[in-house]
Amino acid sequence: MQNGYVLKSAAKPQKDDLEKINRYTRRPFSAEEVYTFKVVLCDNEVDRDGERFAVQALDGLAELFCGKSGIFNHSMDAATQSARIYDTAVEVDSGRTTSCGEPYTCLTAKAYMPRTQGNRDLILEIDSGIKKEVSVGCSMGEAVCSICGTDRRRKDCGHLNGESYHGKRCCTVLKKPLDAYEWSFVAVPAQREAGVTKSCRSGGSAMSEEALWGQKWKQKLAQETAKYFSLVCPDVTAETADRMMQGLSPEELEKVEKSLRMQAGRHVPLEPQLMADRHTQTEDDEFRI
Repeated sequence: MQNGYVLKSAAKPQKDDLEKINRYTRRPFSAEEVYTFKVVLCDNEVDRDGERFAVQALDGLAELFCGKSGIFNHSMDAATQSARIYDTAVEVDSGRTTSCGEPYTCLTAKAYMPRTQGNRDLILEIDSGIKKEVSVGCSMGEAVCSICGTDRRRKDCGHLNGESYHGKRCCTVLKKPLDAYEWSFVAVPAQREAGVTKSCRSGGSAMSEEALWGQKWKQKLAQETAKYFSLVCPDVTAETADRMMQGLSPEELEKVEKSLRMQAGRHVPLEPQLMADRHTQTEDDEFRI
């Protein structure tokens, strides 16, 4: 069993599964109308970021992920919604031990999607193993040092992930799940066996301040890139350009923005207007999405 992967699919859901599925549908669906598959969402193994979920956290996440949508690449676009979780379970593999010496424990989920013409290719990709890796988006209340137990969001304890202290390798343990947002099909997960997109929050803040500013910076960069794209390709609508830019990573946006800005500069005098925009920008503009 590998974390972060679709495990198996079923031709038709059993009676108990169908009853759970129909809790989320607007009308009762028959077994012939839905496609189901099982997936491992996350586990208690240390990931590439030097973080792992506590076993107790997996129990809490099991409740939070029921009913959550499956999307692509953590996109917030509703058009990417493809499936929904209708059941979860925490499973223990007693024959396997994690790098921290714990029995391997993972959070599994059962998901469904309607059998439609539009979903036909996706179902084929899942059955063929093309769409396999997944990643989850969630919010955790604590991120503690495995060596001393310090919450690293509140205080720097000096211990470094990946380093050994008195024969024990350090990592960050994620505890107290607060919310589960979504789960996504991804090409390259962040974890070695499960890609996990994690955000920690304190008090009422939904995510860390750094993550929030990162999102705002990317959004602003996407808007700037879309603006230059519209200047270079005036036949393409601003709405279409914006949608195209939203699918790019920050690194890709930087490269595209630079190239388009140079091309746009050959058509219109950009620098004076850009400089004026910078001088007149207000603090509130940074928060406009």
